[in-house]
Amino acid sequence: MKTVEQYKKVASFHPVTALKYLALTLAGFSCILPFVWVALSSVKPDREIYSNSFGLPKVWVWSNYKDAWKGAQVATSFLNSIFYSFTSVALLILVAAMASYILARVWTSKILYNFFTLGIMIPIHAVIIPMLMILRRLGLVNTRLGIILAYTVAELSFSIFILVAFMKTIPREIEEAAQIDGSSRLRTFFQIILPISKPGLATIGTFAFINSWNDLLLALVITSGPKLSTLNLACFNLRGLYVQHYGLITAGLMIMMIPVIIIYIFFQEQLVKGITAGAVKS
Repeated sequence: MKTVEQYKKVASFHPVTALKYLALTLAGFSCILPFVWVALSSVKPDREIYSNSFGLPKVWVWSNYKDAWKGAQVATSFLNSIFYSFTSVALLILVAAMASYILARVWTSKILYNFFTLGIMIPIHAVIIPMLMILRRLGLVNTRLGIILAYTVAELSFSIFILVAFMKTIPREIEEAAQIDGSSRLRTFFQIILPISKPGLATIGTFAFINSWNDLLLALVITSGPKLSTLNLACFNLRGLYVQHYGLITAGLMIMMIPVIIIYIFFQEQLVKGITAGAVKS
């Protein structure tokens, strides 16, 4: 039998609540639908993609993945994307954490903080030409270091914005106790502040990895040639001039999406903690 609390919950189910659930269901369906189409199309022949777009494949063509892996040097581009993404994330975490520590704990200058976070309002398309000119003068165009630095700079403003709000929530008593024990500021930062800031670091790392992995513009502008191309650029090159082989393209897209999904699954809890950490106390 139902308890009194259960009856109250049923009675309080307002039509507005039903509309909210309906809207959320439609939004979730609209988000998952493209992924389902890509997943089904990746194991279909091209003619079946046109005739039976959302149905189950009559013949499962797993060779699309093999052909996509070999075509446009996807294997090399896959390793390049892994190297670029993880290296830029590691560099970003180090630089953003050090800058955020100074802004949040040492020198709380609003002018300097606003200067760093101003980049959030400036799209990467607006600075792509100055960035390219600077990299060209430094001799970093068409180099691995150049694209790693570009990925790091592109995510620096947002990362500082997140980490400063997170580090402000850390009690100052912990840092003061370490200084009383004779710990230097550098040692306090690496041994105390960084371990406590793991949720914030996981947040900026996950966002930076996803954005670097999905980037096409910077890789298209800074690099040239298949040896330095990213996986996104390799999938872009799978398209034909007059004929589009959607089976190969969607198989390449699935290969590109799998690492992002795995990273998000492992870090989703830390991601939420890092985003909401500065919402209570800033």
